[in-house]
Amino acid sequence: MYFSSNLSYLRMMRRKTQEDMASEIGVSQGAIGNYEAGRREPSLAEVIKIAQILEVSIDDLLTKDLRPAGLQLSNNLKYLRKSNNYTQANIAKLLMISQQSVSFYESGEKRPSYEGLLNLSEFFGVTVDDLLKKDLSKEVKRDGAKGFGNEWVGERHG
Repeated sequence: MYFSSNLSYLRMMRRKTQEDMASEIGVSQGAIGNYEAGRREPSLAEVIKIAQILEVSIDDLLTKDLRPAGLQLSNNLKYLRKSNNYTQANIAKLLMISQQSVSFYESGEKRPSYEGLLNLSEFFGVTVDDLLKKDLSKEVKRDGAKGFGNEWVGERHG
């Protein structure tokens, strides 16, 4: 299901704030934030309103990744970070950037520099091509263990 990422992406592409969406749908801004974070699901009536507001079919909103292919990076970065128990602060320290920039990378609002991409691919032990194009959350070693991550000196938190 792609509802959370599609809602966030389409909302930003239409230059709507979470507050704008909340007002149009009749829910709180926190509800929109929870929908986008995948912590809460909207009612069917809300899904219908969201699809109408964002001018997309309900089927597409729920079942297709509507973001451009390059945005796979945001999903992969978040997946690799969380599966290796790193915080956004850890990744920010690695790349020598702000934690807010890492947050923007994970939301797809911003993309890392080429050097940043190379650092990330080397750090997580994946190719830049895979980082940008593959759904790494579906890649597992034969024994079932995830095959990503290198040791890094620093705090590790979920």
